[in-house]
Amino acid sequence: MDIQLVGEIIHHFKPYSILIDKTGKILWLSNEIEELFNPIDTDNAAIILNTDLKTVLSNKREKILVNENIYYLSKIFLKEQEIIIIVLDLIGDYNEPTTRSICLDEIMDNLYDGVLLTDKDGKVVIYNHAMEELEKYDAKDMIGKYIWDAYGYNDRNKSEHMQVLKSGIPIINKYKAHAYNKGKPIYKSYSTHPIRVDDDIIGVYSISKDETKLQSLLTEFVELRRQYNKADDNDDKLYKNGTRFNFSDIIGSSKVMKTLIKEAEAISWLDNSILLVGDTGTGKEVFAQSIHNFGKRSIEPFIGINCSAIPENLLESILFGSVKGAYTGAIDSSGLFEEAGEGTIFLDELNSMPINMQAKLLRVLQERTIRRVGGKENYPVKCRIISAMNEDPLMLIEEGKLRQDLFYRISGYNLYIPPLKDRGNDLFEFTEYYISKFNLSMGKNVVSITDELKEMMENYDWPGNIRELEHFIENIMVRTNDNDRFLDPSNIPSYILDAMVSNNNINIKLKEANESLEEILGKIENKIIVKSLDKNKWNVTRTANELGVTRQSLIYRMRKLNINRD
Repeated sequence: MDIQLVGEIIHHFKPYSILIDKTGKILWLSNEIEELFNPIDTDNAAIILNTDLKTVLSNKREKILVNENIYYLSKIFLKEQEIIIIVLDLIGDYNEPTTRSICLDEIMDNLYDGVLLTDKDGKVVIYNHAMEELEKYDAKDMIGKYIWDAYGYNDRNKSEHMQVLKSGIPIINKYKAHAYNKGKPIYKSYSTHPIRVDDDIIGVYSISKDETKLQSLLTEFVELRRQYNKADDNDDKLYKNGTRFNFSDIIGSSKVMKTLIKEAEAISWLDNSILLVGDTGTGKEVFAQSIHNFGKRSIEPFIGINCSAIPENLLESILFGSVKGAYTGAIDSSGLFEEAGEGTIFLDELNSMPINMQAKLLRVLQERTIRRVGGKENYPVKCRIISAMNEDPLMLIEEGKLRQDLFYRISGYNLYIPPLKDRGNDLFEFTEYYISKFNLSMGKNVVSITDELKEMMENYDWPGNIRELEHFIENIMVRTNDNDRFLDPSNIPSYILDAMVSNNNINIKLKEANESLEEILGKIENKIIVKSLDKNKWNVTRTANELGVTRQSLIYRMRKLNINRD
């Protein structure tokens, strides 16, 4: 073996290099080594390096101190370990590949983002600690395996890394589950990029973010804000994306609502279509806007449309757009699907959409493209679709009002929003909120409600839900005096009271088994009238005005109920 030639080759790559035999005798050394250890007055490498022969000949990389600088001592064994190449790398020289490699390895293991690198053959080369934490896999079980085998695809064509390796096109900001922990998918946000050297792709890497930790922190923050900022008024608040509501704005601490909010937060990060089902006035659009603002599309537009409010002949052009001349008065205009871009389109009261229009919508959702009315060009649909219905979709399908295939397309995930009557004490949390709201707008000083009014409200079904409750509180407060501190049944307008007690809408607790409904209603009416008369010092005219009835009607009721001033 030509020692001089080997030394010159090694020197080309590593300036600080020495060739020795197995006894430690120096066979060749570079000029840089001579300058570093000047003067050199021995041919024993161990003496020059100020260490022992065992360290010099070991397979491990060692550290040595030279002129107050620390060097890595690396060895390469040639010719059945007869010749050893010793290479010195200065620690702290960041232009030196070994130092850079060590630093990058250290950084990689301490990143909060997961890093996965595969070579040009698809084998996993790097799988850092953050990736282990995120996907619940061990690096030792991943490194060295083909990526499709490591993730259990059993088909290299299903691997996104291999797709990027082949196409050279990166995948940016995708949200998907590749790994599973005990059968449960682990969703993460990631981007995948090719590594190019000149015109060749030598590998592919992914950077994954642990959205679950962020989501957990956001969920805790949202819940705290919901509890402590219930009185925030959203009427004047408008986000740049066209929304007004977030999860922190949702009122209610009942178990059913806490569970529903957590469920909605979890699906906010996905791209699945969502169907919200709930009675009128339960807050379906509030949930739709909150889902949009909590997810990864929050900076994109939120476009909402009430399908029942648009005539059938206009709905298609509003949703899909039109071209000039398509029909009388048509102009070139983009539809809501185009305007939504990569944001969210909210189709409220979808159950009111005509069947033939449902068929057109189904095609759009299947093909993920739209064509303007009268146009020839197709536009891609990139937005997320959230739909809402105020009737049971399965019943609508049975009645022929909803296409079954459309239901499967729009209901990638279903959320059922409970009516107000099933939300327990949320009723009175809303009551406090609306009292605070109308105190500000009306200049009142109401602090709460009486026990009598509370009992009536508890026993009422609230078919109009939150919207009806807001109307109810507003109309009662309009009829209170400026110095009134409590709302009571005497403040209820007669038309609202009649609606509450008619058609058995109010579930009155029978205190005596032999009382008829008419007797119970008579007692309630008697109590309301007497309380209002006492409040107005038995002035019949003022009492009639307060109760919203004519003076003659009030006198008739007083005679009927045998109400006399004691």
